[in-house]
Amino acid sequence: MTSTNSTPRKLIETTRTVAKVLSRDFGIRNGYEVVDASPDPASPSSVQEFICNTEASSTLKAFLAQQRGDTAGHVRRTANGALMTLKIGDLVEIQQGTLRTLVLVYKTTRRMLIGFELVWGSTTMLHDVLKSNEIFATYREVSARLATVINRIDPDSVILRFAWDGTRPAFVGLKEWSQHKPPKTREIVYHEGDFVFLQPREKGPLLEIVQVHHIRDQCVDVRYLNRQASQAADFRHDKLLLPAAELVRVDRALFSPLSTCNVSLLPDDASSWTLDSSEFFVTKKDASLLRSECVPCTERQRKARRNVRNQAPLTGMEIMCGAGGLSLGLDLSGSCETKFAIDADIDSIKTFQTHHPNAKVFGCDAGDTLRRAIAGQRSSEGLCLPQRGEVDVISAGPPCQGFSRKNRTAAREAAQEDPRNLLVCTVLGWVEHVQPKYFILENVEGFTASKLGGHEQGMVKLVLKCLLDLGYAATLGYVQSGAFGCPQSRGRFILIASRGNLVLPRLPQPTHHFLGKQATLFSWTDAHGITHTAQRADLTAAMLPAITVHDAINDLPIFDWKDPHQVYAGPDRIELERERRGIKQLEVLSGKATGSQKIEYATEPQNSFQERMRVFIGQAARSVSQHQTAGFGALAVERVVNVALRPGADYDSWSEPDVNKPALLGSFHIERWQQKEFKFERIDGSGYFKVLTTVASVYGSMIHPEQRRIFTVRECARAQGFPDWVEFHASDANLLSAYRQIGNAVPVPLAVALGKSVTAARMRDA
Repeated sequence: MTSTNSTPRKLIETTRTVAKVLSRDFGIRNGYEVVDASPDPASPSSVQEFICNTEASSTLKAFLAQQRGDTAGHVRRTANGALMTLKIGDLVEIQQGTLRTLVLVYKTTRRMLIGFELVWGSTTMLHDVLKSNEIFATYREVSARLATVINRIDPDSVILRFAWDGTRPAFVGLKEWSQHKPPKTREIVYHEGDFVFLQPREKGPLLEIVQVHHIRDQCVDVRYLNRQASQAADFRHDKLLLPAAELVRVDRALFSPLSTCNVSLLPDDASSWTLDSSEFFVTKKDASLLRSECVPCTERQRKARRNVRNQAPLTGMEIMCGAGGLSLGLDLSGSCETKFAIDADIDSIKTFQTHHPNAKVFGCDAGDTLRRAIAGQRSSEGLCLPQRGEVDVISAGPPCQGFSRKNRTAAREAAQEDPRNLLVCTVLGWVEHVQPKYFILENVEGFTASKLGGHEQGMVKLVLKCLLDLGYAATLGYVQSGAFGCPQSRGRFILIASRGNLVLPRLPQPTHHFLGKQATLFSWTDAHGITHTAQRADLTAAMLPAITVHDAINDLPIFDWKDPHQVYAGPDRIELERERRGIKQLEVLSGKATGSQKIEYATEPQNSFQERMRVFIGQAARSVSQHQTAGFGALAVERVVNVALRPGADYDSWSEPDVNKPALLGSFHIERWQQKEFKFERIDGSGYFKVLTTVASVYGSMIHPEQRRIFTVRECARAQGFPDWVEFHASDANLLSAYRQIGNAVPVPLAVALGKSVTAARMRDA
């Protein structure tokens, strides 16, 4: 790598397998150093792994039994002289028209063969970094005439390590692939007493929930359960249902349940983070309208929930943890207990320790810590570093500034120009060193656009290739945080990996309606120049309602910034009217926080989100901390307080008749052209927060919907889903460090969803 900076760069520490991929597959031979002596190669799949009784398992065992383990570097084909003696486990090539297909034979008849399609690495997204003789199993079954077979492939001339599912996309472990069965009809089986989801009757945003009362020959009698949150109520509960008084008869041919769900009596912890998104409740009074449930189905659901609750949490480690949004969400989901964390930022470490007081937190460079761990040394604080067998889950969100689309200097070749971007190699080094069961990587969407070593999507390919060589299955894609109960728009790139002998967790499916754009669909190009796009689940309706700005913050105390009247004398009409209403007008000083470090909530919680924010170990807080803004100069303050009090208003409103203060733009009008973020935009309370940046700024989309100020630290934390009991340590009086930590964090509700995906995969392994 080359550098335009005369200051020597610190070398990135990594391990030998990662360095080998960097050098061999990407041609990058400097900028990093290897801190371990020798790699621990991934074990090839063995026949003993595949013990389930499926067609795929039997076929795979037969194929592996034919291999002698001395895979050659080129593919050997056998001419068709002895092709009529095919047996289970044979790998053949068939030709149908101009199309040639690899088939792993399951069985043959006199004229036909049946098997599973395999594909060359050239059809996957890693086509340009794989060996030419690597093949992958797929979930497609093949039935063809024996006459179409043109070659038998020597099993020792190919490499088969994983299955490829281009619809996700995912590289799946062969053990998981071998357990799959032929796809069945997607028709949902339901019984009298079951609760099911239906598509909304009037194209609404939320799925309908009904209980099946009677199943007749031609029709089904159901009772609709309406959403309590959609009706006027002092407290809007996103999971509380109100059964309709009357039954509705539906033509059985038109009755198409999407899935079943669970409805039970309302418990005290109905806003718990650990609840599944398909769990709903009714009050004891309303339960009298419901019929008895299907006993076998109910017992099966209870057993599944009991098994989840009884599952011991995995031991977690977060690398480059920042404020710890990712590990906090994983822990709140019940899937993990984070016991180790690494970050070099002192403020972030102190924040992390407020919500993980029992974790070992290493306040130093992740690469230096890796070097010490491999050498068997202690950390710079004198703490024992994690070793193999002590960590089940590694989660990480390496610095994203070099990839972020918000960073206008970031180019597509950024990975080779910005040393921060190769820090992912240190994270992968930790994966190689401790060999966790699961690995979760989070970053901005721009991570996938970065080239590396001349390869398109090079950073993604680097991570995937390293993981495959370490024996990990992996899946990846984009997610929209707002679709998981986060009140802001924040698209993220997520990669989840698991050891090859474990079930690979799926990317979480959206749970909440979101008022903004859906997640971008991940796409890639194969060796033939064909672009492929991941499939998306039907998102026409959601299980749970959207979380708006009002939902997130309207229980917090009200205050305005006091107008300094540097440009226009005052007080003005709006200012006096707000003072008469009892709205506090707080003086703002540059460089000093404005507001209350601790203050009682303005109201009781008004919805499930607010209740979830307040509860800590079963107790609801009565006061909130860090409801404070950063302080700014007089001109910036005067500009903010005079933005019109309507959704979406911005600097243009200074010239409108109701405000009539055009001089606020003054000689600074050139800023509109020099700064893309020159907006002074007031957010719509019935909408969502715009993407939070790491800088507390008056220029962007940071002005409160109804108050004359920007968002406080606590309001920004709510936008990211951080509970109120998390305090952000800031060494500066202006709380800029707190804003930075929040802006850098993974939204907590998204991390909770990731944790539940890991739990679901573990249940399939159980």
